[in-house]
Amino acid sequence: MGVVHRPDDILNRRRRADIATRDLNPGVRELVMKIVDSWSGRKSMEELKQIVGEDKAKQIAGELGLSED
Repeated sequence: MGVVHRPDDILNRRRRADIATRDLNPGVRELVMKIVDSWSGRKSMEELKQIVGEDKAKQIAGELGLSED
């Protein structure tokens, strides 16, 4: 059975993502938001690391509560 999200949860996650990516330029920010929106674990983390670097990728994932598994 899938996970059901309330609208407030989704909006809160979007708001947290906006805050976590505030210091990125707009083009990179859009790429990061696409990856976050379609998060699939390790593969997504590797894509994120390639775009923003390892430290920033870990920071973004940590702030949003995303895991590599």
